[in-house]
Amino acid sequence: CYKLISRSTHDKLPEHGTPEIRRCALDQTLLSLLFLGVERGSGDFLNNLLDPPSQKAIDAAICSLERLGAVSVSNGEDRQLALTPLGMHLAGIPAPPSVGKILVMGCLMRCRKAALAIAAGMSVGRSPFLKVDVFRNSRGRKGEDEEESLEEFREKKAIEARLELFKSVGNSDLAMLAAAYMQWDAVGGGGGQKRQFCESLSLSINGMRDMKKLVSQLDNSLCSAGFFASKEADSHVNSWRIIRSCIVAALAPSQIVRVERPGTKYAETMEGAIEKDGNSRELKFFSRGDENGSSNLNKRYHGIAEERVFVHPASANFSIGNYSCPWLVYHELVRTSKPFLRDATECTSYALLLFGGKLDVQASEELVIVDGYIRLSANARIGALIGGLRKKVDELLSEKIANPSSDIVASIEMKIIVSLIKTDGLGT
Repeated sequence: CYKLISRSTHDKLPEHGTPEIRRCALDQTLLSLLFLGVERGSGDFLNNLLDPPSQKAIDAAICSLERLGAVSVSNGEDRQLALTPLGMHLAGIPAPPSVGKILVMGCLMRCRKAALAIAAGMSVGRSPFLKVDVFRNSRGRKGEDEEESLEEFREKKAIEARLELFKSVGNSDLAMLAAAYMQWDAVGGGGGQKRQFCESLSLSINGMRDMKKLVSQLDNSLCSAGFFASKEADSHVNSWRIIRSCIVAALAPSQIVRVERPGTKYAETMEGAIEKDGNSRELKFFSRGDENGSSNLNKRYHGIAEERVFVHPASANFSIGNYSCPWLVYHELVRTSKPFLRDATECTSYALLLFGGKLDVQASEELVIVDGYIRLSANARIGALIGGLRKKVDELLSEKIANPSSDIVASIEMKIIVSLIKTDGLGT
C-alpha cells in the first residue's frame, strides 16, 4: 500500500510505532512475571524495561487480575501482589487470564470439552458464524429464479437451525458457538460431510479449522496442568446451565451488564389476564462506567455510574425479549455508532454468587452485593455458605498444584457447587 502525504504531515509522524507493551493490556504479562518472581506489582521489573508501560496500565492489570481472582493484594504501604491458587494455574496456560479461567472452571465442573471450545472461540479472533445472507450471490443474471429461490430456502433453513441451536444452550452466544463446534467436530465421513454441516448453519469451514488448532494447543496446556481428558471429565458436557456458569466465572465481574426490564404487561383473555411475552426493543442494557474515563455515563444504579450499551444485531441475543436473571456477561464490546455487545451470556444468581466477585452480605436487608454492584436477594446463611465454598475451591486448586494427579473434581464441595448451579439453589 502506497500513500501520498505532505512533507509537513510526514515530519509530524513519530520515528517509530508505539511498542506493543505500551499498547496492549498487561494482564497476561503481569501474571507471567509474578509467576517467575521478578515482579511484585510495584513496577520494579516493568519500570526498568527499555519502553516501560505507564503506571496506569500496570494498575489496570492489577485491578483486572484481582477481580478475576488470580492475585491477592496486600494492604500495607508497600503494595505486594501474590498469586492465588487460581492465578498459579492461569500462569501456566498460554492464553489471556479470562480464557484460562474458562478452561480451569470447565475442568472443575466436568465440562472440559465445552470449555475448550469456548476458549478457542474467544481466542480465534473472528466468529466462524457467517452472515446469514452468505448464500445470496450478486451475479445478477436473469433467468435464475429457480436458483435464487433455492438460495432463499437454504438461508431460511440456516436461520432456523441457528435458532434451534441457540434455544438448546440458553441465552449465550459463546455456548452456541461451543455447541456448533462440538457437533462439527463429531461429524464423521470426511471433509464433505463437515462442509455440509457448516453450510447448514452458515459456518466458515476455515474458521472451524482454526478453532480446532486452538483447541489442540489449549488441550496440551490442560494436560500439562494435570487436567486430562476422560469420560468423567466431560460428564456435564451437555449441561448448558453449568457451561454458562463457566463463562460467567471468566467474565464477571469486569464484563457485566445489567438488564433493565419494563413493568410487567398483561393481556385480557377469556380465562383472565395473562402475562405478555417480553419485547427485545423494550429492554435496556447498562454497564458499570468509569467516572474518570468515560463521558457517556447517563444513569446511576444505587449511586453507581452506568453507561447504556446495546446488543449487536449479529448476536443471537438481539431478539431476546426476556431474561430470567437481569444480568449478562459479555466477551467483546465494540464502539461504533453505539457501544455494542457482540456476544453475551445470561447469568444465573448462583453463578454470580459463586464466581462474580467480592461478596458483601447485608444480613439486615437480606441482600448480598457482589463486587459492590450486583445486588441479589439472599439471607446471611446463603452468604456464609457461598463464602465457605469459595474458600474450598481455592484449597482444591492448591492441592492440584501440589499434586497434579489429584482428582479434586470428585470432592463433595464441587458436587454441592454443581448442584446449586444446576438447580439455582432450589434443590433437585
